[in-house]
Amino acid sequence: MKVGTSGLVALLVLLSGCVPSNPDTDTFDDKSLRTAGAALSQTRTVSGLLQTSYDGRMLRPTALAQLRYSEDSLDTATGAFTELNPPSARDAQYTRLSTLLGEAGDLVAEARIAVERSEEARYPRLVDRLDALASKLERLEGRLR
Repeated sequence: MKVGTSGLVALLVLLSGCVPSNPDTDTFDDKSLRTAGAALSQTRTVSGLLQTSYDGRMLRPTALAQLRYSEDSLDTATGAFTELNPPSARDAQYTRLSTLLGEAGDLVAEARIAVERSEEARYPRLVDRLDALASKLERLEGRLR
């Protein structure tokens, strides 16, 4: 099969964005930092979204659309990270970040379900839990820098 120049360029661009499944320590650290940042961003986004919804300043369909986007983004970042085989010197870092990613995924799903069911009374507690998790992610991100 012959690959044209544009196809070869597209393939090279696609491959250059990939992280090998057995990255070296520097590559793993960079991927950990970017993943923690993505999780922090989505966690903060969902917290703000719930607060805005609780204050009556966002329509439910808009909140649900953003929640689904945040959930998908978090799932993508989590999947890309957890498929890596960490260098043995980074096992603890891998475990810590994987644990926080799992907590973030669970909380974002819980928030989506609460909004879907119009359970506004749950929003303040979810905001508190999301903010506490965001603080943990922020601390980890700072250690990874």
